[in-house]
Amino acid sequence: MFATLIRLLGWGYIPIAVIAKLPFAMSVVAVMTAVSALRGSYSEAGATAALVGVGTAISGPLLGAAADRWGQRTVLLILGVANTAALLGLAWALLESAASPVILTTGLLIGLTAPQASSMVRSRWLLAIDAEVPVASRSRSTNAVLSYESMTDELMFVFGPVIVGVAAVAWGTVSPVVGAATLTAVGITAFALHRSAQYAQGRTDPRPGTSPQGPATAEAAPAALLFRPVVLLPVGGMACIGLFFGSTLTSLTAFMETLGQADATGILYGVMGVGSAICALSVVVLPEAFRLRARWLVFATLTLAGCLLYTQGQTLTAFVIALLIMGCGVGPSLVTLFAIASQHAPAGRLTTVMAMMSTGVVVGQSASSALSGTLLDGAGLAVGLWGPAASGALLVALGLAYHWSAPRTRRSRTEVP
Repeated sequence: MFATLIRLLGWGYIPIAVIAKLPFAMSVVAVMTAVSALRGSYSEAGATAALVGVGTAISGPLLGAAADRWGQRTVLLILGVANTAALLGLAWALLESAASPVILTTGLLIGLTAPQASSMVRSRWLLAIDAEVPVASRSRSTNAVLSYESMTDELMFVFGPVIVGVAAVAWGTVSPVVGAATLTAVGITAFALHRSAQYAQGRTDPRPGTSPQGPATAEAAPAALLFRPVVLLPVGGMACIGLFFGSTLTSLTAFMETLGQADATGILYGVMGVGSAICALSVVVLPEAFRLRARWLVFATLTLAGCLLYTQGQTLTAFVIALLIMGCGVGPSLVTLFAIASQHAPAGRLTTVMAMMSTGVVVGQSASSALSGTLLDGAGLAVGLWGPAASGALLVALGLAYHWSAPRTRRSRTEVP
């Protein structure tokens, strides 16, 4: 099945999409690494990295709406240039020992101009499925591509920091920022110009498989429909997953410091990431009778179970087991939430909803990194280890809210409600 889907967009789509998504996975860590090394201030580095997240949170949904309105190609070409310039601007400011306000401003600009590659990659897949795949096969096709994309996202966020670390050691602390800029210029431009962009044209342009009067070109649904519970609940779920990632990484770092092995945190965190990626990919084999509302509750509960075990960990082995269980829950949860969001996206606003989902992760991760650090400093490791469990419990609660609020039937996203 997946080979058939790939032929819709072309085999070149796979590597181009990966290269387009990699710079964002590198950017926050690259900024943190470069600023802390060259400025000698962890507080300034943390503030700059946080502003990258703030900028992304502000611009993400707006850029998604712009892509829905004018097409991905135009938006991406502009963002590719702007984000490359912002990253190179930070590298220049660091090398020239610019004032702190300049460093902080460039961090915000990096976030504001961040191309929403992950959300746009997903929306192209989904729009191509709507245009080319028979209705009876769309659900299975959607699960396949969302599982694959969640797997690649996980791997990007596991190996992105590794690439940053290797580049910083080999070529200097600014090199990861320059590398992210180069990948943005090449990857985003290639992704923007790829032929698959025909499925994500502006809402007044005809798309393959439709007539100018067909559903894909209809007037977009009112923006107010973006604020329905069935749309906001999965976005909230993604924020919970962001909280989970941020609190897990921060608390795990604190635990590894007690063992004198803080530099091995990335390897241990990678155990969860790789396991999560594998489990995310396996969602495609689940039967359709296993409904999305049930999947949310099952996988969120599995995540919470792993988090509760994590709070009781006292040895490295215990933490590894807990992280594996957490990964088995959070990977399928990601796929499930994106599938739910795609089902309930208002007509003509699919990329906007995908951008809201990606932004939810960034907001949650940024907030939890700061809150977890404060909690660990003030209350100690034993209390800080409960951060992931709190995010897991909230994910379960939102799953229950969705279970009771979502309609038993839905309209296709190609229809105007």
